[in-house]
Parts: sequence; C-alpha cells; structure tokens
Amino acid sequence: MSLEAKVNALDYAFQENNKILEATHGVVSLILNEQREKFKEVDRRLDAVDRRLDAVDRRFDAVDRRFDKTEELLIQIVNHLASK
Repeated sequence: MSLEAKVNALDYAFQENNKILEATHGVVSLILNEQREKFKEVDRRLDAVDRRLDAVDRRFDAVDRRFDKTEELLIQIVNHLASK
C-alpha cells in the first residue's frame, strides 16, 4: 500500500470517526435535554407539594392556637368554679 493510499485511508477513517462523534454528541444532547425537561416537571410537582404542605401547616397552626385558647378558657372556668 502506498503512502498516499495510507494517508487517504487514515483521512477517510478520521472523517468517519468524526461523523460517529457528531452523531453521538447529538444523541447525548437529546437525552440530556429530555432529562432536563423531566427534572423541570419533577421540580414543578415538588413545588406544588411544598405549597400544599405549607397550607396544611398554616391550618394546623391555626387549629393549634384555637386549641390553646380553648384549653386556657377551660382552665379559667375550672379555677373559677373551684374558687366558689
């Protein structure tokens, strides 16, 4: 095989390798973009869950405050009745 044929064979192999790398890069880019979109959706869902949990916490805190007030009133009633 002549030197020119070897150079041509190497050039062809390099071009083919370059095509494979470009195609691989394209596939990897598509996969990464799909993963980003999935993670964005997961983040949106987690944010929605966080907002719901915050709302439940606020409701729980309100019920807890009402319970504390009721407890204080009952103690006052019992103390008032005991003092009679």
